[in-house]
Amino acid sequence: MLKMPIFKIAACIGLAILPAFGQQLDVKAAYLKHLKTSRDFTLKVAEQMPEADYGFKLTPPQMSFGEQITHLAQTQAFLLAPLSGSQSGPAKPASSSKKDIIAFVRQSFDNSIAIVSKLTPEQLAKTYSSGEGMMTGLETLMFIMDHTTHHRASAEMYLRAKAITPAEYEF
Repeated sequence: MLKMPIFKIAACIGLAILPAFGQQLDVKAAYLKHLKTSRDFTLKVAEQMPEADYGFKLTPPQMSFGEQITHLAQTQAFLLAPLSGSQSGPAKPASSSKKDIIAFVRQSFDNSIAIVSKLTPEQLAKTYSSGEGMMTGLETLMFIMDHTTHHRASAEMYLRAKAITPAEYEF
């Protein structure tokens, strides 16, 4: 009679079949799905702040709401540049108006989606030098998502300070 607890048996079976699932995981497709969701959610957050409050800061040393949203979009291009071979500096919105910042953020995400959709497995595995140190292409993508989430969450706190309930979280 088998004396191994059922959870250990399930864990062993899971470990045995995990490689089969891992081989079919398309990291790039999963990332693109979440990057598109991140774009749409970020734009919802950006739309919620009234135009008059795009210059609002929680404290004087912090970035304004508009600067938070702009920064997260600029950083995507900066971090993807080594992977895409781009040498251009970070773009800027046409102005600090809500309309121009939202257009800039949309364009930045769309550019990022276009770049990521063309990445090869070799590019994802390769190590790149950036302002953040040495990272593989995959680590760079993870950093972009984490950085975007961080600054979007900060922007949500600005909304709350203005008594605006942020859009429901999306994943």
